[in-house]
Amino acid sequence: MYKLGFLGGGVGSIAGTVHLIASQMDRNFQVLGGIFSHNEEKSKQSAKKYALLHFSSIKEMCDTVDFVVILTPTPNHYENLKELLNYNVKIIVDKPLVANISEFDLNLDNKFVVVTHNYSGYPLVREIKALVADGVLGTIKKIIINMPQESFFKPMKPGYPQEWRLREYEIPTIALDLGVHTYHLARFILGKKFEPFFCRTDSFSNFGVIDDMSVLAKSEDILIELNFSKIMLGNSNPLFIEVYGDNAGIKWSQSDFENLYLTYKNGKKEIFTRSYAHFEANKPRYQRMAPGHPSGFIEAFANIYSDIHTKNIEYISDYQESLDSLNFFKKSLLLQ
Repeated sequence: MYKLGFLGGGVGSIAGTVHLIASQMDRNFQVLGGIFSHNEEKSKQSAKKYALLHFSSIKEMCDTVDFVVILTPTPNHYENLKELLNYNVKIIVDKPLVANISEFDLNLDNKFVVVTHNYSGYPLVREIKALVADGVLGTIKKIIINMPQESFFKPMKPGYPQEWRLREYEIPTIALDLGVHTYHLARFILGKKFEPFFCRTDSFSNFGVIDDMSVLAKSEDILIELNFSKIMLGNSNPLFIEVYGDNAGIKWSQSDFENLYLTYKNGKKEIFTRSYAHFEANKPRYQRMAPGHPSGFIEAFANIYSDIHTKNIEYISDYQESLDSLNFFKKSLLLQ
C-alpha cells in the first residue's frame, strides 16, 4: 500500500475530502498526513479533523510518503511542483498542472507526475470511449462537451469565489477550472488531439472576469464543441457529453450518470448501464456494489486512483496532456 501526503486540501476545501476518501477506497493508498494550509494553525486543525499527521515541512513529508498530492489553489501549483521535484517522491496534481504555461520551465522527464481529471473515471464515460474506438457509432462526426454551472450567481458555499478565482491568468480562470475538463474529456473519448478555430468569451457577472466561454475545434473531419459557464442558473454541477457518428449517437449526463443513451440511425435505441454494457462499464472493477446501487462521483475519482496505482496509461493523464490543454486554450484566445 502506497503512502500519500497532501499539500493543501484542508477542511473546507473543495477537493480535500474527495481525494481523502477516493484515494483510500480500494486500499491501494493510505493518506498519512499533510501540510493542509499555508496557515500552520489551520493545517494542524485539518490534520486533527482528518485524524492524520501534520508535517512541519515539505522535506519531512517527502521523506515519509511515496506520493504527494497537490491540492493547493491553481496559481500555487508551479512553485509547489518546483519544490517537490527536489525530492524522490511521485506527484499527483489536481488539475490543471499550472496556471501559466509560458513560465513553465520545469524538467519533468523521468519524473512520475500525473494530473487528475475525475470525470473520465465514470464507468459509462469509459464505455463511450470504448464504443467510439470499436466503431459502434460509425465514423465520428461531432462531439459536444457542455459544462454549465451557476456558481457566480449562486455561490456553492460561503467565501466563494475565492480571491484567486477573480483574477485572470495567461488563460481565463474559467478555462483552468472547467475548460480543461472539457478538453480532457473530448481528447479522452476521441483518443486524439485537435486544434481550435473559433473562440468566444463573455463576462456577465459583476466579478470582472470571463465567466462564459465556448471553443470550436477540429480533428481531421471531426468537429469538437466545448462550452463552459459559471452564470447558468439552475445548473449546479452538471456535465453533458454528446458524440455523433454516421451510424449512431450517444448522450450521457452527470445528473443521470448510471445511464448511457445510444440511438442508431434506423431508430433503434439502447440504454447502457453498468450491468448492460458491451466493453468497459460492466467490468468487475466498477462493481464495488451491485448495479442498481449508484456508483457516483467519488467512486469515479477512486477509479482514477486505481489507475494511478496500476499505472494504467490508457486512463491516466500525464503532465504533457495537461500542458497540451493549456496550450489549446492559449491558442483559442488568439482567435478572438
